[in-house]
Amino acid sequence: MHSKFFRWVCTMLAAVSMHANAQTAAPLRLSIIGTMKNMHDTVVVVAADVNRIQNGLPIRTDTVAATKGEFKASVVMDEVCPVVVYNIKNGQPTNQFSFCGVPGESCTVVGDWLGDCQLSGSEFYSQYNAMTETTTPLQKESAELMKECDRRLAAGENEDTVMDYYNQKAGEIQDRITAAEMDFVRQHPTSECAAVLLHELPADKVKEAYEMIDASVKNGRMKNYIALAMGKADEELKRVEAAKALEVGNEAPDFTLQDINGQQLSLSSLRGKYVVIDFWGSWCTWCMKGMPKMKKYYKKYKEKMEILGIDCNETEKMWKEAVRLNRLPWKHVINAKGEDSVLTLYAVDGFPTKMVIDPEGRIARLFVGEDPSFYPYLDELFQ
Repeated sequence: MHSKFFRWVCTMLAAVSMHANAQTAAPLRLSIIGTMKNMHDTVVVVAADVNRIQNGLPIRTDTVAATKGEFKASVVMDEVCPVVVYNIKNGQPTNQFSFCGVPGESCTVVGDWLGDCQLSGSEFYSQYNAMTETTTPLQKESAELMKECDRRLAAGENEDTVMDYYNQKAGEIQDRITAAEMDFVRQHPTSECAAVLLHELPADKVKEAYEMIDASVKNGRMKNYIALAMGKADEELKRVEAAKALEVGNEAPDFTLQDINGQQLSLSSLRGKYVVIDFWGSWCTWCMKGMPKMKKYYKKYKEKMEILGIDCNETEKMWKEAVRLNRLPWKHVINAKGEDSVLTLYAVDGFPTKMVIDPEGRIARLFVGEDPSFYPYLDELFQ
């Protein structure tokens, strides 16, 4: 229940505040009863409706007390969407688990906050549990592989050797997980849980799985959830294709976005000096931690380079406020949503991501994450 899709949703949630909004008449709710080990005293359930997140609308939540490892929650839901359940200690989330939430259903969660969780309850969640059990042994095998590699590294074994071993074995396990998930869809085409698996499968398998799902599921209450999966898979395939063109020395793809003054700004208009493209968001902890040093280096080299901050995954209001409060002095644009997303064009798969473009518009270097080697690179480049 911690797929790449749900990790993406948790990242999106970090970009917005979690507070309840006014409820309409007779709202649909997802009811949850939990019995969990290693639990703190407060539980927050969030209905992570992606449409609400992307449009800056208040997110549906329910905050409840936990007593002796048990809690009951009921969260309003507009439609089928990811649900993230946080355990809170001293006002801060300590751990979480995620699953597909369906309005009007009820589920029981049993497990360990530090380990596995099992879902049951209404018919949908009984099927959901049966679906997850098809890959549970493989997920445990993957966890054991990671522990094995950690032990080998701690014992002093060569890091490259261990990583080569891990990548090979992890790839084999993932192939078996994908095969098991495809088999489930093939054998249960009328199950709504087949639609859930569209969010778990590799992007290049999603269309094949979609074709196997019965029309009754495609046109039912899972319709928008399926559309979200198809859109994400299409975007990922475009990202993979785009990544092939992003080699050092290649021309950086041009784009035009709205700047902080409401004007259109193109990357090509900045040719003539080095440009650092910075993909960031105020919701990204590591992005914000790196800003003081970015400001220092911008002041140091602003005659030789320009920084173009591309804000991602938040509202225009939040973007402008973050720029103002943090006094970020370089150029800023906001990433457009939809098929022409610059995130897809530049195959961005993590935040922050920085790409250095030379004065002729060619790719000079790529840095993913708050990479400490970025600043020595600038010193070497300009000194």
